[in-house]
Parts: sequence; structure tokens; C-alpha cells
Amino acid sequence: MYKGALLCCLLVGLFVALSMAYRGQDIYAEPDCSIVEDHARKFRDISDPTHYWVCPEGQEKADYIQCPDNYAFMEPQQGCVDPSAKGANVASNEGNSSAAGSGAESAALFSKLRSFSIGSGPNSPQRVVSNLRGFLTHRLSNITPSDTGWKDSILSIPKKWLSTAESVDEFGFPDTLPKIPVPPLEETMADYVRALEPITTPAQLERTKELIRQFTAPQALGERLHQYLLDKREVEDNWAYYYWLNDMYMNVRIPLPINSNPGMVFPPRRFKTVHDVAHFAARLLAGILAHKEMLDSGELPLERAASREKNQPLCMAQYYRLLGSCRRPGVERDSQYLPSRERTNDEDRHVVVICRNQMYCVVLQASDRGKLSESEIASQILYVLSDAPCLPAKPLPVGLLTAEPRTRWARDREALQSDERNQRNLELIETAQVVLCLDEPLGGNFNARGFSGATPSMHRAGDRDETNMAHEMIHGGGSEYNSGNRWFDKTMQLIICTDGTWGLCYEHSTSEGIAVVQLLEKIYKNIVDHPDEDNGLPQHHLPPPERLEWHVSGPQLQLRFGQAAKSVDKAIDDLDFYVYRYRGYGKTFIKSCQVSPDVYIQLALQLAHFKLYGRLVATYESASTRRFLHGRVDCIRAASTEALEWAKAMCQGEGANVTLESDREDEEEARKVTFSIYSKDHLRELFRCAVARQTEVMVKNILGSGIDIPLLGLREASVEVTGEMAELFTDESYKISQCFLLSTSQVACSTDSFMGYGPVTPRGYGCSYNPQPEQIVFCVSAFYSCEDTSASRYAKSLQDSLDIMRDLLQN
Repeated sequence: MYKGALLCCLLVGLFVALSMAYRGQDIYAEPDCSIVEDHARKFRDISDPTHYWVCPEGQEKADYIQCPDNYAFMEPQQGCVDPSAKGANVASNEGNSSAAGSGAESAALFSKLRSFSIGSGPNSPQRVVSNLRGFLTHRLSNITPSDTGWKDSILSIPKKWLSTAESVDEFGFPDTLPKIPVPPLEETMADYVRALEPITTPAQLERTKELIRQFTAPQALGERLHQYLLDKREVEDNWAYYYWLNDMYMNVRIPLPINSNPGMVFPPRRFKTVHDVAHFAARLLAGILAHKEMLDSGELPLERAASREKNQPLCMAQYYRLLGSCRRPGVERDSQYLPSRERTNDEDRHVVVICRNQMYCVVLQASDRGKLSESEIASQILYVLSDAPCLPAKPLPVGLLTAEPRTRWARDREALQSDERNQRNLELIETAQVVLCLDEPLGGNFNARGFSGATPSMHRAGDRDETNMAHEMIHGGGSEYNSGNRWFDKTMQLIICTDGTWGLCYEHSTSEGIAVVQLLEKIYKNIVDHPDEDNGLPQHHLPPPERLEWHVSGPQLQLRFGQAAKSVDKAIDDLDFYVYRYRGYGKTFIKSCQVSPDVYIQLALQLAHFKLYGRLVATYESASTRRFLHGRVDCIRAASTEALEWAKAMCQGEGANVTLESDREDEEEARKVTFSIYSKDHLRELFRCAVARQTEVMVKNILGSGIDIPLLGLREASVEVTGEMAELFTDESYKISQCFLLSTSQVACSTDSFMGYGPVTPRGYGCSYNPQPEQIVFCVSAFYSCEDTSASRYAKSLQDSLDIMRDLLQN
């Protein structure tokens, strides 16, 4: 016990001395070698002063090196120092004979530490150091990295050391989340030019560079706008949040289904009777209610970063926006209904259930009767399933109107609100915890249009494959199927089909996919792990669910239902969607190549596109910025110059190949002759360069130094400050950079589930992916109206790309 206390005191003294002796020097954790440019530089290990890291050229992981006996590594000297020698001489084998004596006294502490045994228990030096980091955070916040170190390894500096917060958590991080930064203007512009290089012509790029020179000149508009954003950051929790929210969602006028709302498919269930449907729905809703109670009690676990500043806390705000929220259409800009975080004792909790276009309000918890049991919820669902098919008149498909362009739906909503009963219906839908859609199965015409040699569907429900199921979740199948059985503005729509297909459609503006996936997977796993034997539904003397009746007057609004049906059906007929499972390998093999699975797959997506079209295009991949207060996402741009050079080499001089299936693909494959003009070693080196660049872009984004959010801020600031958009943002290159012909995202699931969506531009592709240990699930989308795109053709190119990447790297 006394030895531990003494050790604590010595370590406190050590770190205080270091902080004073090295004021103005860098304080580093293990460096990220993929972004280190100076490979001769050494990085001190904060937790063990007798060791340091170095990044040899060509290595992704740093070498961990121990100093000679009785020597300790000193950052200013960039070498191992003998603390007992006058002037703190550097070890001869370090190749640096210069010395600075200012740290000699503090360095002497190192030799005293060597008398203690180094263990791994709760009182070990490593553990003590971890606990001391919080104490020292404020003192070390005054450290200013040297210019060279900042350029070499800015991303290696732990954010915990840069905090000015007085209070810290158990891992040494501030108790309050930091605000998202405004990166230096020059850095944003340099990264912007680099992002444009592979997707613009030389002439376009030169014009943009000239515009940037004008924009960033001394006393020019750029400096003024940058300062405007810095001032905005000082007074707002997240200076970028509403810029981003409006640009990404609220200002967009196109319909939600296909274009914005993702659909997610879970492993299908086996329903023998309608009782099974009701019982499964009840278990899902009971899980939703339990989750809501956990949110209200404040017991939602705090998530922390798993890498890149491990254990850094993440913003949880979006997790509180999933239940009871809804998007509202506006003529020019949409808005959100978000429930209050404060719950009153008399607050009822309900869901809206839609079956055959008829809506019902099911109260799950009421102030006068408490919370319904699973059995009671099931009886309410069973009532809906039996009542909806027996209605004397076919209900109006009001839900179809939510699938219309936003301005049109906003005007229809205003017309509906002219009746007080409709106002109440809208309020019940918007405040419902979720919407539950009880569907009929889609026809086989929605099955996959694959390619020769494609792997079969993993899950089936009758004659329906996974592509068919995904269509149901994304848009409902059309006016004759389930598209009127929806409310596309609702944040979470749980969808259960009588044939066992189930999943959800979710409105994207309130939350990213990870929050939705985690919630439903938690509920689903609980159902699987704790199966309940359904011995029939007991009789409950509960009032039946309230049926929502819509009152539509006037011929103009009546006419809108037919128009909406035609519009929705046309959009659905145009969607080219394909769920493709690549079974050649999965993330187990990728990790054996010492590459991040996400980076690897992003490069495969680039190669697949290049093989088809002979060029790269602006590519969107969402990058979480939840390390910051109210952080959502920025954009990882996978189309880099390094990826382009690698893709060119991998294609071995082939030209673009944009022919579609109708061009007798099998005969073409038989005639194709392959040859190699590059060695495998050269291809591997190009691949490593592309990996390093993709990793660098990814890390900069998650640490708040991407380019899309800062560019958006400057663009919006130019309008707010000058009344017009700066020329930099009306430039052709900027328009190209914002037209994401390849929109991608990783949707990792712990169950065998997948999520998909449509392209974000008429000439583009959408592609989500779920990397599993031995396979990768892709959801590829395009539009039939574009003659140059094909979901199955792109999936085939993905298969070819992944195959040749394995051949390149497996040995």
C-alpha cells in the first residue's frame, strides 16, 4: 500500500516536471504511421519514459523501442538521455549529440521509477498513469506543439491533452464534449484542391485554384468568412449543425422514399397464424416501450470511441430523438417535431398502427391504467388485424401523400388541417413513439435482377428473395401494395408482413443509422434469446384501439390521391435495386492484410466504378463526428489521386466498359484476354498509398477536420455576410464535387441484416455494405431511367474487383 502511494507521488512529480520542462513541445500517444511524413522522428511514450515510437518508411504500425539501461527518452533532444550525466547527454546510438540541460532534474526521476516492478494490476504504473491523465489535463492544455510536429503528426495528439476543461472522467477526458472545430482556412482549401484533382479536368482545376487564391488573399472575403465562423463557434453549441441539417435534409424538396429514407431488412420470421404476427409485433412494441423508459430514467449507457483516441466519449443526443419524433413538411423548408426530454406523470404513450391503409391509435401506457403487458398489446394488434379487412369502405390512402415531393405534401397537409379531426390525427401520428405497419406480401416481380454467377439469396419468404424484401422496406411496393400503408415522415416505421418479412423504414434527419440499428437489434436479440411460448391470446377487457378517420372535403384534395399514386408508382418502377452477397471472403481476410475493412471496401468501390467507366467520381461516405457536441457526420471522399493511380494500374490498360447485360456479357467474358504490365509489388505499393490516403481522410473527418462541413459553413456564411454566394461556390468544380455519383455507407449489423437506399442523383449509384467475417453484403441501387447505370452490372464489377484484390494481397 505504501509502495503504491509512493509510486503515485513519484509519477505525479514526473508528469508535473515534464509539463514544466517541455512547455512548447509535443505530447504524443502512439503515432498513426499512415499519416506521418517525417520517418526519422521519434515519439515519446507518455506512460513509460524509457520507451519511444518510430515510424519506418513503408510501415503502418510504429516500432516500439526501449532506451539503453539507465537512459530515458527526451522529446526535445529526440533521443535517449542519461539522467545522471551532466547536461543530460544523449545516448551515442541515437545519432544526436546535442543536449539541453533544462530537463535534467525531471529526467532524474526516471531512474527512480526503475526500482519498481512493472505490473498490469489495478495499482500498476500504467493504470496509475491512466488515472493521472485527467489531473494533468488542464496543466498540459497550455502546451503548444511546434510547427514541424504539427505538420507531421497533428492527428497523433490526443484530444485529452488539448482540453481546457477543469473536470474530467475516469479516462482523463473532459466531462463536457468539445465543440466541433473550424479548421484553418488554408488547410480546408488545400484539402479541397486535393479532393478535386481526381474528378475534375486540368482546366477546371486551374480555374478553381485561381478562385481560391483570390478567396484566401490577405484581407479578402475568405478571411472575413472564416472569422465569422470562428465567432459563431464561440456562441453556439455546434456552429455547423443547422447549416448541415438544412442542406442535407430540411431544404431538399424531393420525396423521402427511395431518395432519403433507408429501409432495413431483418432475418424473416416464421408465422403460422395471425396470432403469431400479433405476438411478434407486441414483443417489438414492448421493447420500444422499455427502451423509452430507459431513456427517461437517464440510464442510456454512454458510448465511447473504440479507436483513434480510444474511450473518448461520444455525443448521445441523436439516441434521444428516435422515439416520438417526426418530420414536418414545409413549403420551402421542412421542420422537425422533437419530444421534450422532460416527461410529465400524466403523459400517455401510444403508437399508430396502419393496416390496409387504415390507421389506429394503440395506447401502450396510460396514466389511468399503467403499462400494457405484452399479452395486452398483442390483443390490441389482433383487433387491428381483424378489423381492417372488414371495413365497409376502403380507407383513403393518406399515407401516400407523405411520399410526394415535400412542397406538394406541405400544401396537402395544410389542406388536411382545415378540419379539426384531421389536426388531431396528425398530432397523434407525430407524437406516437413509432408507427407500426402491418403489410401484405409483395409480388415476385420485385425479385432481384442479378447476373450470371451471382450468389443466391440467403433469406427467403416464400418465393420472395432479399431484394424483394428490401423494396418493401424502402417504399412499400406502390399504391396497389403497401405505399399507402406508411407515414414516411415518421422517424421509425416498424414493418411486419404476414409472410414473416420484417424490418423498418426510417426518416433520416433526426439520427444516423447506427442509433436505429442498435435499438432494433437489441430488441430483436432479446426476442431471440428469450422465446416466449404463445399459448394463444387471453381475453382482455380493454377498449379497442381508436380508429383514425380522415375527413377530406373539396375535389382538389380528393384528386390528389390519384395523382400521388401515379407519382409514387412511377418512382418505384424506376428504382433498380439489388441485394448482393459477396461470399469470396469477408473482414477476416481483409484484417489479415493489415487493412481496415472500411478502407478496403471503399477502394473496392472505386475500382469497381473505374472498371466500368474509366474514371472516378465524387464519392460520399458518412463519417461520424460524434466526438463533438451535437456532432452528426462529415463526408469521407474516397475518390483520391492515389486511388485513381492504383485503379488505373489494376485495370492493366483496359478501357472503360459500360455495356450492360443485354450485350451478351458471357460471350464477352470468354473473348477477354488479360495481361499484366505492372508487377504485383508495384500494384501492392500503389494500393498501400491509396490505403494511407483513405485512412488519412477518414481520420481527419472523425476528428473534425474534414472539408465538406467547413466548405458548407463558408458557403452559407457568404450568403449571411454579403447577401450572395461567393464565386468559389458557383464554380463548376464545386458543383461537380457536390454531385455524389457514388453515395456509400457502412451499415455494420451484429445480426444477419442489411440496410439500403436509393441513389442521391439520377445518374448515380447508392451502395451500402455490411462487412461480415466471411462475406460482405451490398445493397446497390441505380435508376432504370439512366441508360449508363445498372445495379447488377455494378455488383458484378464489385465481385471482379474484390476477386482481383484478393489475388493481389493474399500472399
